[in-house]
This record gives sequence, C-alpha cells and structure tokens, in this order.
Amino acid sequence: MLADQLPQWLELALQEIYKGKLPSYIPLLAQADPRTIAIAIQSIDGNPLMAGDTTATFPLMSAIKPFLLLYLCENFDKETVFQMVDAEPSTEAFNAIPDGKPKNPMINSGAIALSSLLTSSENLQNWLNQRSGANLILDFSMLSSVRSVPNRRNLAIASQLTSLGIVSNSSQALRVYEEICCLRGNVQDLAKIGGLLIDTQRSPHIPMVLEIMLRCGMYEGSAAFAQDVGLASKSSVSGALLSIIPDRAVIACYSPALDAIGNSVAGLFLVRKIKNYILELGHGVSESSIKN
Repeated sequence: MLADQLPQWLELALQEIYKGKLPSYIPLLAQADPRTIAIAIQSIDGNPLMAGDTTATFPLMSAIKPFLLLYLCENFDKETVFQMVDAEPSTEAFNAIPDGKPKNPMINSGAIALSSLLTSSENLQNWLNQRSGANLILDFSMLSSVRSVPNRRNLAIASQLTSLGIVSNSSQALRVYEEICCLRGNVQDLAKIGGLLIDTQRSPHIPMVLEIMLRCGMYEGSAAFAQDVGLASKSSVSGALLSIIPDRAVIACYSPALDAIGNSVAGLFLVRKIKNYILELGHGVSESSIKN
C-alpha cells in the first residue's frame, strides 16, 4: 500500500538530490539543507498521509502563483485578471523581462502584474489560511534576503510592466509579489491549500487554474512535464512542488535541491512514483486507500 511505499521512495528520492543543487542567487535559499525532504498526500475525502521531515518549513515562492490566480478570479473577476495577463505557455525563462502582455500567471512578469491588484499580501494569506486551515506566515527574514540581492531582476520586470501600461505602481506590485512569495509553511500547509484545487466542481475557476498549471507551471520544462507526467503542477525555486490529481488528491513535496530548470529533483521523482501508483496501477485515493 502507499503508506508502506513512501519510506522506500523517500530513501530513493534522497539519492536524486545529488543531481541537483541549491539556488545561489537568494542567500537564505542557498543555506537550506539539501537532504531535507518531506511529502504530504491529501485525498479529497480525508486527512493527509505524510512522511519525511514534515515539520520543516519553507517559503512557497512560485508555488503561491496558482493561488494568487484563484484568489483574484474568485474575489475580482476573470475578465479583470486576463486583461493583465494571457494564459499561454512560454518557452522563455521564468524571470524574462516581457516585451508585451505577460504570457501567463505562472511566470514572474504575470504574477507581478496580478500582484498589483492586491493592496497587501495579508489579503491572500488570510484567505488561504481561513479557507484551507493552513498556517502560512510571512517570513520576514526570507523577504529581507530576497531584497538584498543586488541585481534584482524582478525590479526590472516591474518597471517594464509600468512602461507597458500594465501596472500603474511598480513599487506596490513588486512589494506585494515579494511578500506573497515569502509566505512560509510546511508540506501539510502546502497540501491544505492545494486542497482548494482538488474539487473541480467547487468553482468554475478551478479547471482553468489547473489547465494553466498543467501547461505553464514547471518553468521551461512545462511542456515536457505535461507530456511525461500529465498532472497540473507548480514548482518553486525553494524546492516546493505541488501536483493535483483532479477530484482525487493533492501531492505536496519539499526538497530544496533543484535541476537546471529550477524544479526539485527529489520532488519530481516522488510525484512520478505516486502518480504511477495511484493512476497507472489503478489504486484509489480515498483516505483508507492511502493509509492501508
């Protein structure tokens, strides 16, 4: 059963970390322990199954982007959102400076543009915690580390968005974006907020968010990942990785060693293993099935 398989898979996943490395451009991310690994699997109808260093906390970084999109669609309207960003895949780097409307909400330019619709990161933080039962907090040390980087690519992106007339206040947009990226939690918190995306009947916006995650959520590796694994997913330079099996389960992983694209190498290994177990071998994902 899945509960029996997880410890073995975690040991195998630890061998994968040597294929990756820690990101060097944000000082505190570069200080993470590369052997830290944790996973939480949340079924649609039960409590999570967890393994590994489940008390370890980490900043969500780009893993927050699907929830920014969901929040804005549910609290503003879809038309307002997609006046600012498109919903198309991009082969450019996640931090590319746009020459027009951002391609999608999963890259930095798109998320910075959408962050301009928020007055504070607290709006999104409180909404996620109240809706999911998570305990996300703003990591001020990580926020200072992000802002300490001399060559801040996102500053150039925000300025460009203002020049293009997409954002009216680049400083406010960037401030909110950096804050929401520095919301911190553990894998259970990530699985809990991921639970907001499981039930595709709950909101008409959820299938759209999942489709954008499927096509755009894994940086430049999105197309290959969609073809190979086929799960709506969002990765993060902190080592967080979230995958959704619609109407069935959430897979939340954390392991900070990244591949050349910026995806967690151990997280990718675990998601493939669990997806194969659940779908290709025909196992269900009820609370009893993941624990027995």
